[in-house]
Amino acid sequence: MEINPAFNQYMDRYFEFAGHWDSPSKCGLLVVQRKDGKVLAIATEIYRQNPGTPVTEWCAPLATQIMKSLACAPEKFIFVEHTPDLKSKLAFYEETFDLLDFDWNGESFANPRWTRLSSEQVIQMMGE
Repeated sequence: MEINPAFNQYMDRYFEFAGHWDSPSKCGLLVVQRKDGKVLAIATEIYRQNPGTPVTEWCAPLATQIMKSLACAPEKFIFVEHTPDLKSKLAFYEETFDLLDFDWNGESFANPRWTRLSSEQVIQMMGE
């Protein structure tokens, strides 16, 4: 079973963030400046390379931190959560992509809602 995802078409750098109780945390990140003026951020769970809070458990604060680090407006920010395939026989270790929709309270994202995406849909979103 692969436990350390490598850089790939969905992840070209690491992003360090403060997780639960300000614990040092890390995810993979790919930022795409789309033709329509929106910014697509794909945050990848990196399992054992992440010493702190998982992406899924901290998605709203993480999306807020990424958006602010990019100086992007909330209405132009698209956030996708990526869980890479760990090459396991267990179905819950298969690759997944989820588009997250949030409420904006004026300072941060809240109330995440997940919509499952296919890899083809993500690739299409990257090219828009």
